[in-house]
Amino acid sequence: MTRRAGHACRTNLETAICREMDRQELRHEHRSLRFRVYDARGGSTKYEPAIVARRGPILFLVEPIATARSGAVRRLTGFLQQHSPEIVLVLVTPDAALTGIAPEAYDEIYRASDLGRLTARIREQDPDGIVQPFPKPKRRVKRSRDTAK
Repeated sequence: MTRRAGHACRTNLETAICREMDRQELRHEHRSLRFRVYDARGGSTKYEPAIVARRGPILFLVEPIATARSGAVRRLTGFLQQHSPEIVLVLVTPDAALTGIAPEAYDEIYRASDLGRLTARIREQDPDGIVQPFPKPKRRVKRSRDTAK
């Protein structure tokens, strides 16, 4: 865990997000909220968003995700299905991982190289307005290799 001016960051990607938010003077918190995400079997898991940015009643939960194969993606999909529309779940991924993450796992997604755009988008959100629509990127589809000719 790295510490930056009172901010506890667990990954290099989270540290980069935090630095950009500080640079653009966007107030944010680390792991300040706790949620439960329930699964189909009735069990639950804890979810603590890495970064929380508040714009009036709108909460932006910003989560760095290293890979599409993580169990976190499954938990985030469940979280979106169960919680308020005033919560915007934002994923930040390494550039190469962006198209591998299912669109149902997030409200918005950004490449690590787009942290400036992510932060500006949150900062510019009207706290009293509706959440601006976000066009989701096309997902990469794996195709089977047919070697028969």
